[in-house]
Amino acid sequence: MKIDKSYELPFPPDRVFAAWVCPETVIPPATRMEINPTVGGHYRLFMESEDRCNRAEGLFFAVEPDRHVRYTWEWDRDGEITEIDVLFEPADDGTALHIRHTGFRKTESRDMHDSGWDSYVEKLSALLEKDGETASN
Repeated sequence: MKIDKSYELPFPPDRVFAAWVCPETVIPPATRMEINPTVGGHYRLFMESEDRCNRAEGLFFAVEPDRHVRYTWEWDRDGEITEIDVLFEPADDGTALHIRHTGFRKTESRDMHDSGWDSYVEKLSALLEKDGETASN
């Protein structure tokens, strides 16, 4: 099972890509990230609270600055290792973002990630907008 999503973001591809692979770009409910965005590099995304710590982690297979990343995703070592392929393409008004997330074994997992991508991209766009306002002030 897979997810195919496309979004239009009003920011140039280099900015969207940089935010995607930056350890400071932490979108709630995530609380912190460790990332080495190189081929063979590892990342960990943490969701921490007072009573627990969940994490997603994986390895990068492809990293083409400002254009493309491909990496694995595993939630809390649940055994379902999926693959995420993201393209950052120039568009008239910014970036055409294409996400393909494959390898789901459970419909429930796929559906949760499907809505999760919408939320993530919406919050990423809001963060980039806020950073743009800060940079221009």
